[in-house]
Amino acid sequence: MTSIEKRPHVVGIGGTLREGSTGLRALEEALAAAEEAGATTELLDLRELGLPMYEPGKPLEEFGESAEKLVEAMRGADAMLWSTAAYHGTLAGVTKNALDFAQFMARDDKPYLQDKVVGLVATAGGGTAAINAINAMVNVVHALRGVAAPLSVPVTQSWRVFDDEGNVNDEAVAGRLESLGRLVVEMAAKLGDEETAGRTLRTVA
Repeated sequence: MTSIEKRPHVVGIGGTLREGSTGLRALEEALAAAEEAGATTELLDLRELGLPMYEPGKPLEEFGESAEKLVEAMRGADAMLWSTAAYHGTLAGVTKNALDFAQFMARDDKPYLQDKVVGLVATAGGGTAAINAINAMVNVVHALRGVAAPLSVPVTQSWRVFDDEGNVNDEAVAGRLESLGRLVVEMAAKLGDEETAGRTLRTVA
C-alpha cells in the first residue's frame, strides 16, 4: 500500500443503462486499485443512480436525491475516475448527462473540478471509438478546470476483454486499469501537498 499522510477520496462515475456494463466492470477494477493504493473510494453506478436529464436553470433540489448525491460526491472527491461506453464515436449520453451536473459547482470556492485529477476509461466493441470517447472526455475535464491523468485506458473490442461474468481476461488491460487507479491516488496526494504548502506560504507571508 502506498504510504500517504492523508487518504485521498476517489469517486468513480460510470456504467451504462445496460445491465452488465463492461464500462462499469472496468471502473470497478480501477477503483479497487485506488483503494489498494491507500484511497477511500465511492462508486456511482449510473444505471443505479437513475439521473434525470440535466436542465439548465433548474434548481438542484428539483432534480431529486440522485442528482444531489452526484454533485456532493463530485464536490467531496480529491480525484475521480470516469468510465464510459463509446457510442457512435463518442461518450455515452448517460455519461455526458451526469457530467453536466457539474454546472452546480460553478460558484464553489474552487469552481467545477479545479485541483481534481480525473482518470479516464472507455470501452467499445470496435477498434477506434474508445479512443474518440477518451478524447471527448479529456475536453470535458479541461472545460471543468480539472487535471486529466496522463494515463488513460481505452478498451477496444471489449467483448474480447471481458468474460461472461464480467471478469477482465486480458492481462494488459488489467494492468493499465490498476496503474490508472494507483496514478490518480498519487497525483491527488501530490496536489493536496502542494495546496497545503501554498496555504502555509500565504500564512507565513
